[in-house]
Amino acid sequence: MIQLEEPSDIRKLIREWISEACEKKRLPFDQGGTIVQLLNVWLRSYEIEKMSNLEERIEALEQNKVIKK
Repeated sequence: MIQLEEPSDIRKLIREWISEACEKKRLPFDQGGTIVQLLNVWLRSYEIEKMSNLEERIEALEQNKVIKK
């Protein structure tokens, strides 16, 4: 069973599938469009992970300095 808890888990799984496709010179799925969808999921998970990092950094800055409007 596959457990996906973090964006990095999703990226790891997709890397494995793409690697398998390259090694076997065939797609692990019947339709090539699936790979495109997986790549989009990978990109979205990457964005989510980066946004989380940015939110933490902004919060740390706000705690150290009052932002004047």
